Amino acid sequence: MQSKLGNLIVTLSDQGVMEYVSEGHTLTIPLAELEAETRPLPSLEIQLDDTILHIALVYRNSESIRHLKNLLHPTQTNAQTAFTDSMRLLPVAFETRLSKRGFKETENLLVKKYVASRVDASILSLLIDETETIRTGGRRTVDGRSFYEAPATPLFYLLHRELKLDYAEFSQALADIKPIISLVSGVKTQREIIHSRLSKPVDQAKNYRTFIELINKARSLYVISAEERRSLEKKWREVPEERGPIEEDLRRRVEPT
Repeated sequence: MQSKLGNLIVTLSDQGVMEYVSEGHTLTIPLAELEAETRPLPSLEIQLDDTILHIALVYRNSESIRHLKNLLHPTQTNAQTAFTDSMRLLPVAFETRLSKRGFKETENLLVKKYVASRVDASILSLLIDETETIRTGGRRTVDGRSFYEAPATPLFYLLHRELKLDYAEFSQALADIKPIISLVSGVKTQREIIHSRLSKPVDQAKNYRTFIELINKARSLYVISAEERRSLEKKWREVPEERGPIEEDLRRRVEPT
């Protein structure tokens, strides 16, 4: 697993591996922090039966599920698109599951199951909302009938697959899930999202000041007319993709080689 996933998972010694194996023959491997920001990440779990190997990317606590919800923030449209595209590439053998375990219960009850490749940002949003409903409990209405549901512990398997005890198949499964692990490991925290939203106007203002200094210098050297200056400034503000070419042209005029 270390050779296939590299720095996406923590490095465990032989003794460390033994410490992360439960009585149910499940190896729980924490994901590695890729950046300085601490994030409540899911875990990668490998369970071995007599003839079947289960591999899963699991969210087992409210903090990690809330962190995953940051992927759905309106400012994270690029990450949402990357998530949907990566999920679509998964083989149909991968599933996305939502289970729950009630108070004093030892078995998990399957609540919902999807083919993972069909899970996009909108379905992910519904599943995350469902985990919150399971955790809080309360009265629910199904098919027109109202009933009380006791609070329970949700277990969200973003990815789950059963494999034969075959090294090549296991290796390929790790390669299949690697992009998803990389993506969820990089989901921004609320603090990072707020900081990026606050810093963006500052960055834009700084870029605009730099541009104004450049265009004023071009005008003072008479390499552009007053009319051209007004036209270039308007275009710079209204067509962001043209900002680079405009500044490059102005620098070429101000500092001819």
